[in-house]
Amino acid sequence: MIALQILFFVVGTALVLAILGSALKTVVLPQEGFPRLAAAVFAVVHRLLVHRSSIRSAATSLRTLYAPVALVSLPLVWMIFMVVAFTCIFWGTGSLSVQRAFEISGSSLTTLGFAEPDTTARIWLSFIEATIGLGLVALLISYLPTIYSAYNGREKGLVRLRPISGTPPTATGLIQTLHRVGALDNIDFWRGQADWILDMEQTHMAFPILSYFPETRRDHSWVASVGTLLDAAALVMSASQTGAGEAYDDVEKGPLLMFVYGVPAFVRVARAANVPVPGPAQLSELTPHFDEPAPSLLISRDEYLESVAALTPIIALSPGREEDGWRRFAWLRSSYEPALRAMAGLTYAFPAPWTTERAALVGRPRFLSRRPLSVDWSANLPGSAQPSPTGG
Repeated sequence: MIALQILFFVVGTALVLAILGSALKTVVLPQEGFPRLAAAVFAVVHRLLVHRSSIRSAATSLRTLYAPVALVSLPLVWMIFMVVAFTCIFWGTGSLSVQRAFEISGSSLTTLGFAEPDTTARIWLSFIEATIGLGLVALLISYLPTIYSAYNGREKGLVRLRPISGTPPTATGLIQTLHRVGALDNIDFWRGQADWILDMEQTHMAFPILSYFPETRRDHSWVASVGTLLDAAALVMSASQTGAGEAYDDVEKGPLLMFVYGVPAFVRVARAANVPVPGPAQLSELTPHFDEPAPSLLISRDEYLESVAALTPIIALSPGREEDGWRRFAWLRSSYEPALRAMAGLTYAFPAPWTTERAALVGRPRFLSRRPLSVDWSANLPGSAQPSPTGG
């Protein structure tokens, strides 16, 4: 019996340390990816709320609840596990029934004081548990406003971009609107959008659950908006005739800034959400490939040339440079297309041309495994019979 009590005391202590570690990694010192306990909670809530239903509106409503419910459930799970952990510890001190140990633990954590410990050692344990309980409440008070502030910053960026990019957003529409208002060569516009994506990188890497938070408007996806900015930058850069060592034209400087900062940031957001995509590629790594055959893309050469023709004379390709422009665009887009397709599937993004209309099918969050999410890259390809993740 004594050996069993010692075992429960050790197990309870280990569980307390694990809960504190999860709380600190989630709130105080967030790192890329989910802590194991948080991942398990999010996986359970995802399986309860996110599923395919014959009723599209019902399935969509449940999906939009997933991230907020999972976020609010996490502190509750911390508290429940903490009560269980100290129940084990109190029972491990001897001469207590399991029920009495549970009463003392619940009383201490909630600071209600309805069950008083009877020895000095247990009183000290009660003080420790009460302090931890207050600390978890304080973390919750600071955690939720931090999440809301990050979410609000993302939505503000969407609101600013929506009138320019259109609904749904398109790269050609964005470039045409910027040209009409004389802002295509305004580097301040592109710098502001790059800053928005960089801010998103910081918040969505620290709190990956933010990637699952729904937009305030269902017909405008943050993934599609980021993809539209990157596609617009790639279109402008594909028509560039700037040689190595030469200064870029004014109309190219802003898109170049967007691409250099935006692509690595967006790819890192996808990797923080546990999506299996290659690491971010630098522009200097892509330029040597511009003379090589174009890599495989979802966007066809004809679609690219049609978009360039629609943008004439804003970013017109000189005669005979169609193949060169296509190769440049293909290599540029290849650096972010996997992340774009995966995040479109993960967020059930509203379909938008070139960005989220051909989303990959992303699997459910894993319980405790660190392995990346499963991704069906063949879903939603032209001619594919796979169901769309944006559907019900």
